[in-house]
Formats: sequence, C-alpha cells, structure tokens
Amino acid sequence: MGKEWALVLFTLLAQMSVGLMVVAQALNLKQREGLKPVLLWVGILMAASMVVSLGHLGSPLGAPRAIFNLKTSWLSREIFFSASFFVLWLVNYYLELRTQAGEGVKAISGWLAGFCGILALISMANIYVHTILPAWETAYTHLVFYTTALVLGAILYAVLAYRNRQEGQQGMLKITGILTVIGVALQLLSLPPYLASLSAGPVAAQETARLLLGAAPVLIFSQALAVLGGIVFTFLALRAYGEKGSLLTGQWLYGALALLVLAELASRYLFYATGVSITIGQF
Repeated sequence: MGKEWALVLFTLLAQMSVGLMVVAQALNLKQREGLKPVLLWVGILMAASMVVSLGHLGSPLGAPRAIFNLKTSWLSREIFFSASFFVLWLVNYYLELRTQAGEGVKAISGWLAGFCGILALISMANIYVHTILPAWETAYTHLVFYTTALVLGAILYAVLAYRNRQEGQQGMLKITGILTVIGVALQLLSLPPYLASLSAGPVAAQETARLLLGAAPVLIFSQALAVLGGIVFTFLALRAYGEKGSLLTGQWLYGALALLVLAELASRYLFYATGVSITIGQF
C-alpha cells in the first residue's frame, strides 16, 4: 500500500457522491426544495475524488484523451462517465439554485447526472473485474462497489436532510434506514461465500484468502463497525425521532455516518492490500 491509498479514497468518495445523488433524486420526486444543500455535497465529494484520482494516474494531463479509447478500455469509460457526471451535476445544481426552470427540467437533469454516475461506478468495478487478480475478478467486486454507494449515499442523505430540517423527516429516516440496512446486509451475507470461493480458487486466490486471514482483526473490525453504524445506530436514530423532542436523533445519525465511513475505509483498504496477481511465484 502507499499510492493505493489514493485509489481507496478516490473510489469511496466517488461512490459516496453517486450514491448521494441517486438517493436524493429518488427521495425528492415531487418536492425539490430541500435538494440544494444535498446537491452541494454531491459536487464537493466528486470534486475531491477527482483531485485525489490524480495521485494514481500515471499521466494526469493525458486523462482527456480517454475519450479515444471508450470502445476498448474500462478505465477510459470510468474517466469519461465520471467527468460527465460532474458536468451534469453542475448543470443540475445551477438549475436548482439559480433559475426558474420547471420541476420537470430539474428532475430530468438530476436523473441524467445520476445515470452517468451509475455508469461511472459500473466502469469502475469492471476495471478490477478485468484484471489478472482472481480476488477482484468476481461479482463480489460489483456488489461491494454498488452497496458502498448505497450505504454511504443513504446515511449521508439522512444526516444532511435532518440537519436542514427537511419536511417529512420521519418517512425519510425510515427509507434511508432501510436502504442502509439492505446495503450492509448484502455486504455481510456475501462475505462468507466470497471467502470460501477464494480458498477453493487458484493459487493467487488462496494467497488472498491467507492474507485476509492474517488481517482478520481488521476484517472483523470493519464488519462490526458496519453492523453497529448501519443497523444499530440507524435504528436508534429512528426510535429517538419517534420520541418527540428527542435531541438524540442527530447524534445517532452522525455516529452512524462516522462508523460506516470507517467500516468502508477498512474494507476498501483490505480490498487493495490483499489483491494477488496470478503471476505469483512464476518469477
């Protein structure tokens, strides 16, 4: 690890941004007034991810040339759709903030940005699926990348909407809580069969399994944080909100966000740190 930390931060920030954008669009189909502060964070996160990504690009100035390899390169598609997502986010944010455009136009521009963001995540996952590292070549990579976007996007939306006193908060908390629990549950349930497949796989996959066993404390720590933040804290936030006047709701939500970010950081660190090439032992 070292330069790979740029990849850890880039992927997490980008997935969080896209997840927040899609959740925000889905939860504001009719009433868009509360979207502005949420959309601001979508842009901040994506801008940060794009700056961080420069740390692992061999030639950052060559990134614009990615458009010429769209037919053959998942990396080019990731760069193209990530940039398109950011541009369309700018358009949507401008429409929401500064113009009298109709609700339909605002909604369409928001969903176009979200769609480009989803294509960026699909491209991002396929970069790793099409490698010579067996641990990355499975559907588990797709599942982890998409559920990370769902979990971090949903819990951040809950925090921002609660902080801005958005209308219909109880319904919003229920939906974001359900989305967070679904994402965490999918990650937890998919981990045992993934580890089993590694142990039964080729030599490089078995080496990844051995490395993960050696990093068991970090792996268990990340899963425990995900359960505590994504399930326990979100449930406590919802229950606190049901008790009228409770000031604990915000504290539970902030706590859930912090724990889930730490959990995803630890999991993504292991993803990069334990990937082993099929060329192991051949030289």
